[in-house]
Amino acid sequence: MSSFPIGARGVALLAALVVTAPVTGLVCGVAHLVTPRPPCRRRTTVLVTTTHMTKSLLLARKFHEAGHRVVVVSTPRHRWGPLRFSRAACAFHLVADPAADPAGYVRDLVSVIRAEGVDTVVPVIDEPGLAQPTADAVPVLARHCAVLANDPATHRLLNDKAEFAELVRAAGLPHLETRRITDVRQVRDADLAGHEYVLKPPEWTSMAADHRVLVVSDPAAAPADLPIGPDRPWVLQRRAAGREFCAHTTCRAGRITAYTCSGSSALQLNYHHVEVPAIWHWVRDFAAAHRLHGQVSFDFIVDRDGVPYAIECNPRPHSALVAFHDSPDLAAAYLDPGVEGVARPLPGSPPVHWLGAELGRLRRALRRRRSRTWLLDLRHGKDAVFDRRDPLPFLVMHHVQLPVLLLRALAARKRWERVNWATGKLV
Repeated sequence: MSSFPIGARGVALLAALVVTAPVTGLVCGVAHLVTPRPPCRRRTTVLVTTTHMTKSLLLARKFHEAGHRVVVVSTPRHRWGPLRFSRAACAFHLVADPAADPAGYVRDLVSVIRAEGVDTVVPVIDEPGLAQPTADAVPVLARHCAVLANDPATHRLLNDKAEFAELVRAAGLPHLETRRITDVRQVRDADLAGHEYVLKPPEWTSMAADHRVLVVSDPAAAPADLPIGPDRPWVLQRRAAGREFCAHTTCRAGRITAYTCSGSSALQLNYHHVEVPAIWHWVRDFAAAHRLHGQVSFDFIVDRDGVPYAIECNPRPHSALVAFHDSPDLAAAYLDPGVEGVARPLPGSPPVHWLGAELGRLRRALRRRRSRTWLLDLRHGKDAVFDRRDPLPFLVMHHVQLPVLLLRALAARKRWERVNWATGKLV
């Protein structure tokens, strides 16, 4: 689909969603009617801070299943997020956009905490520009309830690629040589000693145009147009070769209480828990060394010798959380301070996918004559959003949330490359 002009691609996708809406509506409507709604109990009250991402939906469902009352908030832009319409959401509030009005965002969160009697805030944020205001608010929110998040200073260190590399080195863990770059001339003057390096911006962003990652083997060939400066330093990091993995951890005072690891790639939206002992030992030791408290995700490359190298850290939950879809232990790992052990996805749990992403892969599967493999993967996997006990989020995601995003993009002539089904965005 990427070969079509942006506008034509958006119109085609909108048309497909309109055509399939009656079928989706029938399936979800019947499931909604025949499955009784479980009551909103009040073991504790938990605030989840977004509604448009699948990971927030997964957490809310798990908290609700465990008997907790779930309150959700959203910014106006994402008011049509699927979680808002979930049976797990017992109350919904709009709050100020933290990117545009961080003080108003904190003020609104405090108002919701007081009005709803919130016991614990679980931040579920995707991009750094939105995550930092939440991290900065932790000392304020902590006056009113528990907050499962690192303090602002730790959050900043984890989120900065160069500072994170220093934290890894300080913990005595395998690490890649990493340099902070404030001028392109530093790249051209660098002695790479025959190695390849990766040049990347300081923070992750969902917009591909802002997230240029360059492989540098000849320093003289470094582009001159990169937005590098003292106020926006980039990172030059030695390139590692091997298999890619992602890992999510939930931590309390340096102890991991929930963990999952999955194979990874840049465009992958398939998650299946795998045990890689070297990665588990790495994240356990890193969390303990820096007494992490909150949700922290990592991207790894494991080289041919089995050595894991963390190439990036995101101090927020990972979409790989969907691997916990049938785990009974996740809520306690988040909300019970005295929980023992580490929650992991159940052994034998099916891999998780997003139907929209799988349909997007169909053309490539047909071209490579792998349609049978595609069908088997679809059959033996589980959709990340659909749940017959809670079907409306699936309907809303495909036929409300996504059409709204497409119409906005068409009206604004916004360029986008693909649908990120996990985060509910066009990127």
